[in-house]
Parts: sequence; structure tokens; C-alpha cells
Amino acid sequence: MENPGAGLQKIRSVHLLALILLALLAVGAFSVVQIQLKGQEVFGSSDQIPWNMLIAGYVFMALTASGLCLTANFFEILKIKRFQLLQKRSHFLAISFLVPSLGMLAMDLGQFGRVYHFMLNPSFSSPLWWMGTVYGIYLFLLFTEFVAIHKGYARMAFIFSIVTLVAAVVATSILGGIFAVILDSTLWFGSGTPVWFVFSSVISGIAAMITVSILTYNLGKKTMGVDLRQALRELGTILTVFLGIGLVFTVWRLIASFYVKVPDTFFIIASPYGLQFWFLFLLIGIVIPFLLLLTRTKRKSGFQELAGFLVLVGMYVDKHIFVIAGQLRQSIDGSIASYTSTFNEWGLLIGTLAAAALIYMAGEKYLHLDATVAQPHQRSTEALKLDEPKQKLLKEEQVLG
Repeated sequence: MENPGAGLQKIRSVHLLALILLALLAVGAFSVVQIQLKGQEVFGSSDQIPWNMLIAGYVFMALTASGLCLTANFFEILKIKRFQLLQKRSHFLAISFLVPSLGMLAMDLGQFGRVYHFMLNPSFSSPLWWMGTVYGIYLFLLFTEFVAIHKGYARMAFIFSIVTLVAAVVATSILGGIFAVILDSTLWFGSGTPVWFVFSSVISGIAAMITVSILTYNLGKKTMGVDLRQALRELGTILTVFLGIGLVFTVWRLIASFYVKVPDTFFIIASPYGLQFWFLFLLIGIVIPFLLLLTRTKRKSGFQELAGFLVLVGMYVDKHIFVIAGQLRQSIDGSIASYTSTFNEWGLLIGTLAAAALIYMAGEKYLHLDATVAQPHQRSTEALKLDEPKQKLLKEEQVLG
């Protein structure tokens, strides 16, 4: 029998979180109004630095959404059953990230009405147009696959898992290609940029999957089944490997930049983004989560949740530095521009993240996100009831952990 006190505490926690998110959403709405009234003058961007932190926020959220889809669909294609417990939640979380991020990208135009020009006047030679178009198609496929999972159409869900996985890779690589084709920016140009975007999207997606899943069960005061706990631990192991590879990739990028004497590298390792790179991205976002997941603490869900959250922080900082630092040196005269974010940029980014969280909370409440495609209209057997041996094992692990 459920403890009434625990149920009341659960309701209070969820309501408090919802109120905080609504307050943050109101801040974002205020920024939207300011943008619609005053246009791009409320941004810190300029002719020298046209892409601001909203672009960095969009890149981060879009890549995280793609990573969630890539990871969930990869395991679905391999038909690893314990990871199917995360499939529906991962897809809805991807939708929750992607829809608000596209809205934020539209706001960066200064006037929402300018979106119509994008649709009515296509530019087939523009990577930006292809990125927007492919992400629109990807979002449609993502919605369709989620509906198939929700309705229990197993065959349809499997087919769309393959199609959507391919679309996610294409969309992510095109997003990286937007930067990779700009020859004047030595930090952006090159075939390594799309590869890093795809790779870092998987890192962000796994981190989001771990963090949000554990946080959902903790806030809901729900018992996490052994199979789900095992799936999350295995995801933690995979994330450890990816973080190690990401660390090696970052080190070699720095070595290569020093060897060929790329001057823009100093924007990252020294001024103005040295502190953010070394502390927030490398230490907080990669090294500390890597060590947390590498040691015995990986068996504790609290440390898994913390590691996932730190990775997400590091991945956003990486995209922020990448987008802004790549624009500082002006190709015409070699001068160094400067950029300072504004309140409205921060307000819109925070409001967008709050919107994503509220969309996910609504899905958790009404759409049974712990269900599987085999049991679409109810909580999975894993979530409803554990057999006696698994209950005993779970209690032993909780005592040890």
C-alpha cells in the first residue's frame, strides 16, 4: 500500500517544479514579446558576429534530440528488450527538445513572420535551407514513430525506427556541415565538424536519457525495475566509453591546431573562452563525469544522474564556445570582434528549456512514457510489478548503494 505521506510529497515536488518552470517560461515569453516589438536590436549579435547564443542553444538542443533518437532506435533495431523500456520516453523527450528549439531558432530571425520567407522562397544551394527542411522532415518522422509506439503498432514502429535513425544522422551531419563549409573560420571549417556533431549528439542523448529517466522516477517516487536499472547502468558504461573517445578527440584537435598554428585556437584555450573551455567543458563536462562513471559510484543512480547532468552542461558550453569563437576573427581585416549576450537572449534560452521540460512533464503525466510498444496503453510489467527474486535483489542493491 502506498504511503499517503510519500504521495503528498510527490505531488508537492511536482507542483513546485511546475511552478518554477512556469516562472521561467514567463521570462522566456517576456523575451519573445521584446523580440517581436524591437527585432534583433535586443540581441548581442552584430554585423561582425551575426550568430548569437540562441544559435548555440538551438545546436545543443537539436543535437540532444537527435542523440536520443539515435540511441533509442539503435537498440530497437538490435532488439535488446531491456532498452525498450526507454524507447517511448526517449522519443517523447526528443520531441520535447526539438519543438521548442525550432521555435527559438525562428525567434532568432527577429520577427516570427520571416519564417514564411524560408518556406515560400527555398534556396537549394544553401546548407541552412537544407538543415531546416531536413529537420522538419525528421520531426515529422519522429512524431510518426512515437505515435506508432504509443498505439502499439510494433511493425510500423520498427520500420520507422530505421528511417528515423537515418534521418537523425543526416539532419545532424547537415547541421555540422553548415559550419564545416565556411572556409574563413578556421575553427569551423573541415570534415571533422559534422563527425563531431554526430558523435557529441550521441553523448548528449545518452546523458539526457540517463538524467531524465532517473529524475522522473525520483520525483514520481516510483520503484525502478531491475531491468531498467541494468539498462541505465549499461548506458552509463557506453557513455563512459564515448566520453573517453571525446576526450581523445578534443586533445588531438588541440594538438593539430597547435601544430599548424591556428590563431583562433587561443580564443578557446586562453581569452575570452579559456575558463569556460578548461573548467566547464573539459573538467565539468567530460573529466568528472568520466571518473564518476568509471568508478564504483556508477552503481549508484544519484551519481549516474549527476554525471549525466554535468555532461549536458559541458555539451552546451562546447557548442556555445564553438559558435561564438568561430566568428571573432574578421576575415576582411583580421580584427577581433567581441560579443556579449543580453538578458533577452538568456531569457529566451531559459524559457525554451523550461518549455521543453513542461512538454515532457505533460507527456509523463498523460502518455504513459514507461510503457513499451508491446504494452502501449499501460505501464510496462517492469514498471508495475517486480517478481520476488528481483525485489530481493533490488533491495540488496539499494542497501549496498
